[in-house]
Amino acid sequence: MKKLTQNQEIKRLNNEEGYVEFLAEHCVVKDAREIRIHTVAGMCDNKHLMTLKKNIDGDFKLSTHIQAYSNFGIPHSKYELEWAADKGNFAAVFKMINAGFQVVEEVKSRA
Repeated sequence: MKKLTQNQEIKRLNNEEGYVEFLAEHCVVKDAREIRIHTVAGMCDNKHLMTLKKNIDGDFKLSTHIQAYSNFGIPHSKYELEWAADKGNFAAVFKMINAGFQVVEEVKSRA
């Protein structure tokens, strides 16, 4: 049996075991003000970080740190992820990220 890359294993978990829903339900604390999203690239298993953080108005803003947003290959606009996060729909946020060149590996949050 061929060994899966870390990215492929996460995609398998998403498809077969509902990993995105698990992350959204168990890794995002209630009334989170900051969410750190660790991703793994599809081609080379490079790891990157995204942060959703509430601003002074209480709206989530997405930071991709040193990476350009376009490097993630997400087929959704940045504001769509932010608006889904504002609604508390983190499973949708993670699915949008997974639709690009990277997959969500781990999520950490704080209130």
